[in-house]
Amino acid sequence: MPTPLIGCLLAVVLAAVVALLTPVLLRWLPVPPDEEDVAPFSELDSPGFRWATFATGSVAGCLALGLTPPTFWAAWAPYVSLGALLALIDLRTTFLPLRLNYLAFGLAAAGVALAAWLEGSWSPLLWATTVGAGAAVVFWIVWRFSGGRLGYGDVRLVGLIGVVAGSGGLVIGVWSILLGTVVGAVWAIASRLHRGADHEFPYGPSLMLGPLLALVVQVLVAR
Repeated sequence: MPTPLIGCLLAVVLAAVVALLTPVLLRWLPVPPDEEDVAPFSELDSPGFRWATFATGSVAGCLALGLTPPTFWAAWAPYVSLGALLALIDLRTTFLPLRLNYLAFGLAAAGVALAAWLEGSWSPLLWATTVGAGAAVVFWIVWRFSGGRLGYGDVRLVGLIGVVAGSGGLVIGVWSILLGTVVGAVWAIASRLHRGADHEFPYGPSLMLGPLLALVVQVLVAR
């Protein structure tokens, strides 16, 4: 069986597991303490939301695991499975739950360490740390001077993105951040033209598209 097909099947299984666990995960996520008007995340749960989580995780997972070596699957798997739920929560609420972000980050970091061991090289750990920390610092500076236009959840999220994408090297790590930022900027402009400058929009989903777009571009350029 071709390796990309195996990766895709694994991605579908992981997406199904996360979709089935969605009610439990949503109840486990506390509402931000400084946001009293936000409804509990558990209220997002519905058959449609679970199906959306499954579909998003399956598509993202087939792309990521189909376009990366098996030695890196453990790093990408939490990103595309738990990340699908994280992106959909942000899409519906404009919030990125801290616990879910840290869970995905911890599992992804362990996956990067496993990739380094399987590859017999420190490079995955080195570049994951460099890109993740660098992206987080840049976004922290933007958050600090954005006057609230960028949420702090996006600063944490870009650290996760940098660690996962950076495990494949500096080039794909940087392009992942850049492409996600460009998609987010286009989305922001379109949203404000349509709904007004004061309308809040979720930045997380576009950022999370960055690594997937970078993988596709990498394949196209290689041809």
